[in-house]
Amino acid sequence: MPIMLTSPRIETASRKQHGRTLLNYPLKNIEICLNNRKFQLTVVDDPDQYLETLSKEDVEGTLFLPYWTYLWESSIGLAQYLSDNRTTLSNKSILEIGCGYGLAGIVTAKLGAEVTFTDFEHDALLFTRHNSQQNETSTGTYVQMDWSAPCFQKRFNVVLGADVIYEEQNWDSIIELLQNLLELNGIAIFSEPNRKNADEFFKLIRENGFTFKKSICSISLQEKTAKINIFQVKHTKR
Repeated sequence: MPIMLTSPRIETASRKQHGRTLLNYPLKNIEICLNNRKFQLTVVDDPDQYLETLSKEDVEGTLFLPYWTYLWESSIGLAQYLSDNRTTLSNKSILEIGCGYGLAGIVTAKLGAEVTFTDFEHDALLFTRHNSQQNETSTGTYVQMDWSAPCFQKRFNVVLGADVIYEEQNWDSIIELLQNLLELNGIAIFSEPNRKNADEFFKLIRENGFTFKKSICSISLQEKTAKINIFQVKHTKR
């Protein structure tokens, strides 16, 4: 049975920044309140308009959509969970994969962690760096990285991923990344919005020598409430 967490109070306020751009994207600011601490995020205004122009296909025919331009509910759910469990993160080395706007990593940086933000998309990393700076957490490391070809020689205490397991084609790469980059007895924390294939991914996780426990948190975004699954995965053997 999943553990039900107390529903957090998350307030968002959206304000369009007329005339302001970053990398030529129109912007809006969003304020997110987690446990009475406010975080400011600059995000792309109306990301739907970029679905066609930013989509691209590699030589093998794999389509890459600009998911990073959206602030996903799972990102807020993961950030809330991290804020609720702050004592376990101080002074830890954190790797965030598919960071998007960087919210989860920014929360852990404010809690005293050493954060490495990674994303496949260069533009996402520039937004993350901007958001880190405006939240006064500008000491992070920002790395453009493909999950299937991680570029680190060291291991991390914690790996974070918000809604990164939606496509089955990425599962093997994510599991291999955990095997190679997560310390023994380190933890990976994933959030996802109750997708139908999530159980299959975590079955595969268990088959590859990891254990996990599941909890649920409720978040609010733009007057909508959603329940987000949080999976804490432990690396128990190599």
